[in-house]
Order: sequence, then C-alpha cells, then structure tokens
Amino acid sequence: MFKMKTEKRKVWEEFYSGLGQLPEWLRKPVPFVVEAICLFKDHAVRSVLDMGCGVGRHCVYLAKKGFHVVGIDTSRNAVRMAEAWSGIERTANVAFLLASMTNLPFRGGCFQAVISVSVIHHAVTKEIDMAVEEICRVLTDGGILLANLLSVEDHRYGSGQEVEEGTFRVREDFEEKWFEEIHHFFTWEGVFDLLASFRKVETEPIQSGKEEKLHRYWKVTAIR
Repeated sequence: MFKMKTEKRKVWEEFYSGLGQLPEWLRKPVPFVVEAICLFKDHAVRSVLDMGCGVGRHCVYLAKKGFHVVGIDTSRNAVRMAEAWSGIERTANVAFLLASMTNLPFRGGCFQAVISVSVIHHAVTKEIDMAVEEICRVLTDGGILLANLLSVEDHRYGSGQEVEEGTFRVREDFEEKWFEEIHHFFTWEGVFDLLASFRKVETEPIQSGKEEKLHRYWKVTAIR
C-alpha cells in the first residue's frame, strides 16, 4: 500500500512539474461545480474543502464567489502552482495544504461542504472507504459532499492491469503525457453502498471527452 501511494505521488509530481503554462481545461471549473453554487447558497454554505485540488481551479473559482476555501493535494508541485495562481488572482479567502484524502489534517465538523473532482476513484477500495470516513468526519451536520465517481460504463473499465475487483491500473494520456494510474469503477448500487452513512444521496450520470472515448461518471450530491 505504501509503495502504491509513493508511486502515485511521483506520477502526479512529474505531471505537474512538466506542465509549464496551464492548459485551458485546468483553468476552467467543471460544470457540476459551477452548477452547485445555488445549492451551496441555499444551504448557507460558507466553508468548502476541495479534496484533491490540483492547481486550484475550483478553489480560485469558489473563493471569487465569496466562499472560504481550503484546497489539499498530495502533489507539492500542484500546491505550489495553486498558491501562485491564487496570488495572481488575489484571492484572500483561500488556503492550500499538502495532505492526503485518507488523513485530513482538520478537526471534526469544520467544513460545510467538500468537493472532489476526479480524485476519490483514483485509489483502491480500502483507501476510498478511508477517504469517505474522513469526509464524514470533517463535514458539519447537514454538510454537503459534491463529487464525481467513475462509472463502469466508462470506456476504460476493464482495461489495463486488474488490481482488485472493479479496480484497474490504466494507462492515461494527459496533455500528451502518458502514465499509469489506479482507477476504481462504480456501479450505481456501489455509489450508494459507499455513501451509506449519508442521510440523503442523489446521483446522475455525466460524461466528458470525445465521442469515441467518452469518460463516464456518476455525479454525486450527498447530505451528511
């Protein structure tokens, strides 16, 4: 397990260190985060944790909308880039930390919302369960989890090396960079099993990418 985590950190460190100028897709928030602004306001959300923030695109976006945001990532290079971008944008109500989703460095009940974009499913089942436990711990009563989880309908399901049931080491292509990453794929029932500790869970299928290689996910909105 430790070796797998070390390899994962190394992969993403190399990816972010070689980016140079940020591509457009890493500057633009995904639609389901943009659409969640009304939901957050309806629930009087002020504090948000971005779990696996990368270079900070959602942190900067939410901070500009008036939320107090903390972004965490396991990549030191990503955190540095996020801090630099936030500084350029002059977003005062945002902070970034080097941390793992399986061991969040926060007291219980200190966030009203947690967002996580294309992060939770990049792990084996044990780590995913630990991450959800940590999310539950840091959320307030009535707090919101907004995330996407890979679907078994995704074109990558079953490809690469099988690590465990439903989990594969898949070769990825990001910005003409190839590397292998762990992917866990969820059935509809699997999403609800994972989030059984939440009192209300809503999910819907979403997709991105080109028609011949569509990436298919479950968009999840869960109330603690």
